[in-house]
Amino acid sequence: MPVMQMLLSSGRAGRFSVAHPRGGELWLEPGEIVHARAGALTGDAALQVMSSLDGGQFAFAPDVIPTERTLALRRDAALRRLIEDADAWAPLLRVFPDWNRPLRFTPRWTEAQPVTRGQYVALSLIPEGLPLKTLLERTGQPPRTTLETLRPFVTAGLVELG
Repeated sequence: MPVMQMLLSSGRAGRFSVAHPRGGELWLEPGEIVHARAGALTGDAALQVMSSLDGGQFAFAPDVIPTERTLALRRDAALRRLIEDADAWAPLLRVFPDWNRPLRFTPRWTEAQPVTRGQYVALSLIPEGLPLKTLLERTGQPPRTTLETLRPFVTAGLVELG
């Protein structure tokens, strides 16, 4: 967060990259975030993932032009959103610390378990054995929404990180 605050306040343009298992890239124009990419996610979903980071290797490449524009967040709105999103991630990262591991159903799971349509979308990807990061990219939902959907199943012992 301090690095993003400094870059947005400095009026610099370029690509901000974070090497981390959940890392990605943000493209900045003076005082604005104009594009975000994290894995296969872009725009708001990628920015949401980037806000979950609390470390990693940072790099800034000045004057790198984005390949597309998926965001238009001015400095104050961008910082406010990053701070709010970062706070919302804490409880989810305690339940889902390693995004490289797949989720799997535990023996407590039964096919009679009632689920909503939104839950079904996320749960239907579990048998594919995808790493959690890939599952989040494929649901078509914001990453935090998907993890909030899955969290009750994990805390109830019906689903676990493999």
